[in-house]
Amino acid sequence: MVFLTRLLAKRSHMHTNTFFGKEVPSYDRYWNRRRMYQQAAHFYGRFRNTKLAMRVWYRSLTYQSEMRTIRKRDVKELWDTRIEGACQELNYNGWHMRDALSRLGVHLDRKVLANMAVTEPRTFRAVTAIAANKSMEPLEEGGLGLRKCGPSTQILSKL
Repeated sequence: MVFLTRLLAKRSHMHTNTFFGKEVPSYDRYWNRRRMYQQAAHFYGRFRNTKLAMRVWYRSLTYQSEMRTIRKRDVKELWDTRIEGACQELNYNGWHMRDALSRLGVHLDRKVLANMAVTEPRTFRAVTAIAANKSMEPLEEGGLGLRKCGPSTQILSKL
């Protein structure tokens, strides 16, 4: 689209009060259709028809908003699965580990723990050993009172 002057580039509202010269806000189909065409530019065939494109576009927006919550839930499940898998290798429970870490004041969320389990196994083992040491403490001292579990904590006892 080529505009030769700035006056032609401006799109005015259809309903204006000529006496006062102020624009009255009104529904302008041009901009709504333009936005729809911009977002539906990748459609082809019959779906480039205005009515069909509008219908498919609205449906795609509905799917997108629904899929946002589903994607977040799937990612959360993936993080939990990775944490549980890494903890099972170390003979420990992932839920106990997160509880023990929160009691220790180590604030690591699921995403960080899952990334650590995949990319930095030694660091994850050290964090799990710290949590296991805390979870084996008696309830009176703020631990979980569990039996011996998790990776060996011999290195931590020397510190």
